[in-house]
Amino acid sequence: MAFWMGHRRVFAWSLTLALVVLTVAQAAVPVALNLWSQRLFDALEQRDFANVLHEAGVAVLIILANVLVMTVHLRAKRRLQVEWRGDLTRRILDQWMIRGRDYRVQRQGGLDNPDGRIAEDVRVATETTVELGHSLLYCVLLLLSFAQILWGLSGTIALEFGGWELALPGYLVWIAVGYAGVGAAVAAWLGQPLTRAANLRHAKEADFRFGLASVRESGSTIPLQSIDSARPKVERQFDGLIGAWTRQTRALAHLITFSSSWTVLSQAAPILVAAPRYIAGTITLGVLMQIAQAFLQMTQALAWPIENMQRLAEARASFTRVTQLHGWLVESQPEAVGRPIVEFDRIEIVDRIETEVTVIATAIPAAVASLHQRPARLH
Repeated sequence: MAFWMGHRRVFAWSLTLALVVLTVAQAAVPVALNLWSQRLFDALEQRDFANVLHEAGVAVLIILANVLVMTVHLRAKRRLQVEWRGDLTRRILDQWMIRGRDYRVQRQGGLDNPDGRIAEDVRVATETTVELGHSLLYCVLLLLSFAQILWGLSGTIALEFGGWELALPGYLVWIAVGYAGVGAAVAAWLGQPLTRAANLRHAKEADFRFGLASVRESGSTIPLQSIDSARPKVERQFDGLIGAWTRQTRALAHLITFSSSWTVLSQAAPILVAAPRYIAGTITLGVLMQIAQAFLQMTQALAWPIENMQRLAEARASFTRVTQLHGWLVESQPEAVGRPIVEFDRIEIVDRIETEVTVIATAIPAAVASLHQRPARLH
């Protein structure tokens, strides 16, 4: 929340408010389409060609409004994402890029891959959080709008239990809630391993990047060291990455198997639920299609946890890694600042001298042996 509380808070809140307003406008488009579909299908059922042409013109206006809203919304959302990422990145860099701090992190092993956390985890945390916040607000607006529409179209159904009779108003709303609730519960159960798998994969990806960077740095600072000696470690890191990828794939496959079946069933369920009333002649074709669309929109809004389980897991894993980095830097700051900078330089110089001496000492016997093996020159 530092982005919204810092010196640029007016800009941050203005951009956030603009995104909220545009999301409301974005949610108004499906509502307009729902009302439009009722009029269109009633005109088709009555074979009223003039009204069909009129509704075709209305559809063009809705499409143009949707294009305008989506375009402006995309720009506002991406601007908020990059501004938040930039602010958070600069704050962490201010704490990390202190002379001697990075050396101390690597030497003491306080946490793994601070560079990977800054470059990748900050990006995933900020971009995915804005995406999830927008989609959640959008689904809440759809839920409120279409629940009201579906409640008005449902009417009241009489339920009999033995000698008791119960009048249930808005029964289609309750069916949609129960249908989505069962799906969300199953998806939550299937998606539990995703958070751990996503966190493990991010860690292994960062380890592999850090290993490659270490090989490059050691190759430039110590020319005599063979790069082949570092290859087994890099390969082990890559094998760990593949294992984490496989674990995430296995957890994701279980969730997708259910969610794909759920999506197909959600398209057929509202038609089957409302069809008896249309066959009985109590509703028109337009109302049937309006009910089907409202039911589908409402269940999709309630299925937000199902559709975003993977992204929630990735965002949570990245936020955890960024929070750990920030907490470690804050806790270590007084000690790192209080220690003399010369001490870090002296330790680093000594370590490099020891490493180079070791490499040279190892290379000398091989060089001497190669000299002895050369044939004597002819005088």
